[in-house]
Amino acid sequence: MKNRALLPAAVAAVVATPALADIGVVEATGAFQLAGASSTSYVSAIGSSQNPRLNGYDFGSVNALTGQTLLLQNWFFENYAYNGGSTPAGAATNNNWLDNSNLAVLLMAVTQNGVIVSSQNLALAQTGNSGNNRFWQLAGASQGTNIAAGLANGSYQVEFVVAYNVNQWTGSFSQFGANTAASTASFTVIPAPGALALLGVAGLVGARRRR
Repeated sequence: MKNRALLPAAVAAVVATPALADIGVVEATGAFQLAGASSTSYVSAIGSSQNPRLNGYDFGSVNALTGQTLLLQNWFFENYAYNGGSTPAGAATNNNWLDNSNLAVLLMAVTQNGVIVSSQNLALAQTGNSGNNRFWQLAGASQGTNIAAGLANGSYQVEFVVAYNVNQWTGSFSQFGANTAASTASFTVIPAPGALALLGVAGLVGARRRR
């Protein structure tokens, strides 16, 4: 994934570790305000089976000339690290855990024809825990991010990955990283048909004046 190098140093190692049975992700769901919509759309990469799937989802058209936006209002993330008892089948150890020192980041990259045109690392903040599970949301400053900001007319893809780290004890303390699989959605930035018509009329008027 091209935007992995954009990770801050504190979680740079997060994206290299394969999935293990002793850690995992329960949910990764985005709350989006689609262009022209008055309600929030919840689209899930993981979990929440009642929601549409993020991978392959079409966010529709964003009319930049009329000031429309495509907002990522929030991102809800829940992960776990198994700690205690016997080691789960397929796991490396039974002594992993999450605490307030752990970090998680939502990596978001907008591409066009395979080329990254914008990318952001959006910090996730812990909001609570239940046993070995931790709950996260977008940090306040990242809520309401306009995915289509500054983009020219055209078709785009937007890719989402969550990277996080986990504590581990194997005779000494260490941290290792993991990440969700990439989920890629699409959207289109268009001009307003009415605005195009006005531009056409303006062009005709200008041409007549020059005559």
